[in-house]
Amino acid sequence: MKNDNPSGRRLHFATAGQRLSSVLVFAVFAALIWAAWSGRYDREVNHVAGWMRTHWNALVH
Repeated sequence: MKNDNPSGRRLHFATAGQRLSSVLVFAVFAALIWAAWSGRYDREVNHVAGWMRTHWNALVH
């Protein structure tokens, strides 16, 4: 099967930054799925919420 490009130019593949971003997004989704499947999701969310509560001024200013 021919890999046709109707514009007549060469095909452009993802740059290194785009590939790294997609791997990072995949890793985040995989971590969220693992946390939900293992039952650690609520504990991790509470941990992050507690950290945000204690560091609120530094986050918003």
